[in-house]
Amino acid sequence: MSIFSKVNLPEELLINIFCRLPAKSIGQLRCVSNPLNSLLTNKHFLKNHFTSKIHFQEHEKLMILSNSTSFHTITIKYNNVFSNFVNFQPTPSDHFVEICGSCNGLVLILNNNDSLVLINPLTLDFKKIPRCPFALDPIGSFSMYGFGYDYVNDDYKIVVISRYDHDNEYEPDILDMFMDIYSLKVGSWKRIKSSPYDHAVAELASGVFVNGALHWLASKMPDYASVIGGFVLSDEEFVEVPAPSCLDKSKFVFDKLVVLKGCLCMIDNPEGSRINVWMMKEYGVEESWTKFCVDGIDFYDILKPLCFIRDDDEVVVNVDGEKLMVYNVQEENSRDLEVDGIPDRFDSVGTFVESLVSPVDPNLFGIEA
Repeated sequence: MSIFSKVNLPEELLINIFCRLPAKSIGQLRCVSNPLNSLLTNKHFLKNHFTSKIHFQEHEKLMILSNSTSFHTITIKYNNVFSNFVNFQPTPSDHFVEICGSCNGLVLILNNNDSLVLINPLTLDFKKIPRCPFALDPIGSFSMYGFGYDYVNDDYKIVVISRYDHDNEYEPDILDMFMDIYSLKVGSWKRIKSSPYDHAVAELASGVFVNGALHWLASKMPDYASVIGGFVLSDEEFVEVPAPSCLDKSKFVFDKLVVLKGCLCMIDNPEGSRINVWMMKEYGVEESWTKFCVDGIDFYDILKPLCFIRDDDEVVVNVDGEKLMVYNVQEENSRDLEVDGIPDRFDSVGTFVESLVSPVDPNLFGIEA
């Protein structure tokens, strides 16, 4: 007998209805009754909810960190902007400084003491990631992080690429790079063979997760040609992803990678206040790269697209970590994005989608590709 027999609706039909609701509404419905909570926390329901078309039509949210024990989430719907302040500090020592990636509603955050926290910004479920036993001493070394989902092995993975500072006095003769992976499913770290590329780049960028792989810009020996290295989480191997053919292969290692509308994108800054945004519409196909420009916004160091709003017409950009703006690609103009309550300066901005995926319970990982 259905737990909802009083309304004479079969459980399967109710699940179909609930799968059409946003994650935030599902969280509120869980408080209605114990039977409803049991249904809405079931792994089968969570998988159906996440993979439903309704879920993927939801707009991305923005998340802002400002070297503190709190963060802001921002929702943009049409001309309305909603900001939510979240005071979140799992332990007294936590002080958030960088968003290292997001996937399926989970966000990886770096603390100022180099520890990692995985959080669902909607439910505030979190997991403190144990320190890597192979980690290099932060003094005299650099690390880049990445986070994504291994669809083949049904596992979330954190990847760290570390190297020594070649010009420091602590380890002047060590030129090796190291790769470590944390599996949430297994709950432990392991060291794998090093990357075939040189990741000694000017900017320590986090890996960009697209199509089951984390992507970094790097150089390839022996001529130091620029490459897009894609680390496939299921195989734990690097593959080379074709870059736009017109870019200078000796220089694009200094560009930036982002993800927009689920597509891998590369940003280059040819001159002045203009950036070119290259978007790979079909993953792995060199001919599918298309370009649009963001022009007329004055910036000193950072002009980074974050997400599209209103289909493909407008893109939100981070300007030097001091303000958010909206650029209209079709009309080639921009405006400030006024958001009440956010700090005057922020250290890190990222995007996420609302979901009910938990970083704590490995039985809730089951997400289909």
